[in-house]
Amino acid sequence: MKHRDGVRGIAARMLLAALAATAPSALAMSPPVHDLIFRGNLEPVTDAPQSDAESARFLTMATFGPNQAEIARLRGIGYGQWIEQQLAMPATPERPTVEALDAGVQNPGQSHRRAEWFKVAITAPDQLRQRTAWALSQILVASDQGNKLSQDPVALAEYYDTLARDAFGYFDDGSLYHAGLYPTLLADVTYSPAMAKMLTYVQNDKGNPALHLAPDENYAREVMQLFSIGLIERNLDFSPKLVNGKTIATYDQSMVTGAAHVFTGLSYDPQYSDGFRSYPTNGAGWTVADYLPLFCYEIHHDETAKTVLDGATIANPAPNCGPDIGQLLSIIAQHANVAPFISRQLIQRFTTSNPSPAYIERIAHVFLDNGQGTYGDIGAVVKAILTDAEARYGAAPPPAPYVFGKAREPLLKLTALWRYYGGAAQNGVYTVSPASAYAQAPLDSPSVFNFYLPDYLPPGELADAGLFAPEFQIESESSVVSTANDLTARINAYAGNPANTASTIAVDLSMLFALAGNPTLLVAQVNHDLLYGSMSASMQATLVGMLGLIPYNASAPQPRVLALLQVVLASPEFAIQK
Repeated sequence: MKHRDGVRGIAARMLLAALAATAPSALAMSPPVHDLIFRGNLEPVTDAPQSDAESARFLTMATFGPNQAEIARLRGIGYGQWIEQQLAMPATPERPTVEALDAGVQNPGQSHRRAEWFKVAITAPDQLRQRTAWALSQILVASDQGNKLSQDPVALAEYYDTLARDAFGYFDDGSLYHAGLYPTLLADVTYSPAMAKMLTYVQNDKGNPALHLAPDENYAREVMQLFSIGLIERNLDFSPKLVNGKTIATYDQSMVTGAAHVFTGLSYDPQYSDGFRSYPTNGAGWTVADYLPLFCYEIHHDETAKTVLDGATIANPAPNCGPDIGQLLSIIAQHANVAPFISRQLIQRFTTSNPSPAYIERIAHVFLDNGQGTYGDIGAVVKAILTDAEARYGAAPPPAPYVFGKAREPLLKLTALWRYYGGAAQNGVYTVSPASAYAQAPLDSPSVFNFYLPDYLPPGELADAGLFAPEFQIESESSVVSTANDLTARINAYAGNPANTASTIAVDLSMLFALAGNPTLLVAQVNHDLLYGSMSASMQATLVGMLGLIPYNASAPQPRVLALLQVVLASPEFAIQK
């Protein structure tokens, strides 16, 4: 391989080749026969996956990874019922566990928060909700990087719980928030102490023009640029609106300044702090202030008239944060850009990096109206993304130049492994620090711009083809090797390995060990387990030949299985979700 190819050249060809392939075929094993399952109204299920491969492909998009129990369950009840059940499940919280560690037992750190995140991602039943929270955490970004939140694991755990609770609620309507009608995502994020620390508007004072002191503009800018509408006006299919061939800016600096004056007067709840400019006090209950919604200190809120997005004026008669912020959030949330801007990014996180304009527009229409006259219903949007014709198993490819598929996020390679093979430690704790090996960790992006940009074009063949591949922005020669090495270490921690300890996250490979004497069946099973039956015939033949070169010992079948998993987990075909 010539040096100029590097990982980007390999990745480009890998993505182009994988995306050009046909839809995954059913696994060449006899599918189990299911009894006819009826819905609650005694109507037969008509939308059940027809194979394990079809079921596992859907679960790869909708969860942190399929396992055999969930594959069978989805085949039994069908897509619609599975999604409705997931939409109805309450969020599995992380913050109470992390906070409980602070009750005199030990001082919790970010490692404790990450351990609880992995436990929820691997074991919690509300998989679709948690996967949606993971997607939202990459749009409305708060992070433990830097010094603002690095020592606040409880605040960040609560922030993630907020995203999980709001995952199937409304995107936002500020009036709903202040009427006590939850969940409303953008308002909950705005009143989150974690976000207020991240984007520096906690204790944001109204300023003093005479002293040339102005409110902090950080959140005022990012809530528009990154969390809702983007930089230029868009049509519903995400294409840019043009006037005389030029794009149209969504806002200007004066609107940022006006919004900054709206986001003034917010600080910690006075029950757990000593006033507007104080941080939560130590002692009983001090961590509570780190996750209770921010409190409005009216004397520090700018009560003057403010010009904000689209030239709207906010001029409430009383110096109260709530009405002003609610009005601004409603103005932002109702902007025409929100539906295509958020819909496209959610599509990228679940199904494909390059959705066709028609796909985006269909989802944006659901954002505008969930079919019952409701705007911004995130649950309805997620359901539409996963069940859209462009995302269905065996669907015809989208029109050129659009292709269906995406690179697996590096961290989701690990969760897929642990989900299918029951990764768990005897002590029940998922102690792992994935950032160095996977260039990702929950709420750990290097900045508010996430781990990667939605419009990232890897230099070379993908850029030449006009194909976005956000996840490749964190891929490099070293990261590819680090991820492969870590996954190899994870499979070597198989259940029964005498080197394991109580804290080892062990995987159950017993079913694979039982097939090690038959390379063809072993490759077919791993294809079933990790690639939802999508492994190419050439790869299968190569792997069967490779296993034939490894001596088989019935009393020690591990070498064949571990070698196979090592190669598959590092393979281009596993790296691409399609």
